[in-house]
Amino acid sequence: MAAKEAKTQVYYINLGGTVGNVGAMRYAWRGKKNSYKDIGAAMGVVSAKDTDSGLMFGANSPRPALVRIGYTDASGNSKSVVRFCEPDKIGNVTTGGKINGKKITVAGKEYNINSCTLKSN
Repeated sequence: MAAKEAKTQVYYINLGGTVGNVGAMRYAWRGKKNSYKDIGAAMGVVSAKDTDSGLMFGANSPRPALVRIGYTDASGNSKSVVRFCEPDKIGNVTTGGKINGKKITVAGKEYNINSCTLKSN
């Protein structure tokens, strides 16, 4: 019997620290595979490797910022999902439009990103 490929991935964001993320806390979580495909780098999200150390799971403080990513589904309806974003990257992805026009994977399907805003509630 062949082993099934994992449906989840461990991700992390560096919080705090200095140049080159020296001394940064690595805030980690497990999410669906491809949740950050095409947009992870712009949002400061790193796919963890088995050899990465110092990952901190379940920390309530500090936490990365949350952004709301807007997209249009196949039926033409406006939808949105919430994703983590490194605080230093918020300007790039919201007002800077760094991920607009890229793809977001939701429930295994890819959609074009229309907008990205700071999650307000």
